[in-house]
Amino acid sequence: MGIFTRMSNMIKAKVNTTLDEAENPIELLDQKLRDMDEQLSKAKLNSAQVLGNVHALEKNMNLAQKESADFEGKIKLALSKGNEELAKRALAKKVDSDKKYTTLKSTFESSKIQAETLKKNLRGLQEEIEKTRNYRDEAAARYSNAEASKTVNEILADVKTKSNTIQIDNIERNIAKKEALAQGLGDLRDIDDFDSEFDKLDDVDLDLELEKYRSTTK
Repeated sequence: MGIFTRMSNMIKAKVNTTLDEAENPIELLDQKLRDMDEQLSKAKLNSAQVLGNVHALEKNMNLAQKESADFEGKIKLALSKGNEELAKRALAKKVDSDKKYTTLKSTFESSKIQAETLKKNLRGLQEEIEKTRNYRDEAAARYSNAEASKTVNEILADVKTKSNTIQIDNIERNIAKKEALAQGLGDLRDIDDFDSEFDKLDDVDLDLELEKYRSTTK
């Protein structure tokens, strides 16, 4: 198991363990994403160093190969001039360059494989972070909806409790009482009007009485 896989599993384990105890799981996911981003930055830095070493090894390997080719040319030149001693010295240097090249090539190839593995693991960690970030956004929406639904249901539950239930029958009785009282007052007003009409019949017509007095004085 690679270091990035172990790192990802450790982060997942911590998230899953703490989620059960979290009051707000979205805040926890945000913190874990920050932790994962920090780990990714560190991993990128270490990977960059490895990749830099690979490039340096490749450069030194090519340089050793070039040196070997240069010494081979010098060997041929010395022999063409009849200077075997100089050719032998050039050969010794070529042998050293060849050994150096062989060692560098072996190290380069193993380092290149390691670098490719690191890049693959980095991509895997980046994908894991992206999946976590997408899940965080989905979870945030679901959490928000759940909180809103919980609030609405609490309000509806409170409205439906006995203390808040509107007693329709009581209201109807009170209205009926008010209506009956109003009707009764109206009936009393009609009785008063009826009696007052008869009372008016007994009223003295002052004009008529005055006319009687006028006729007696003539």
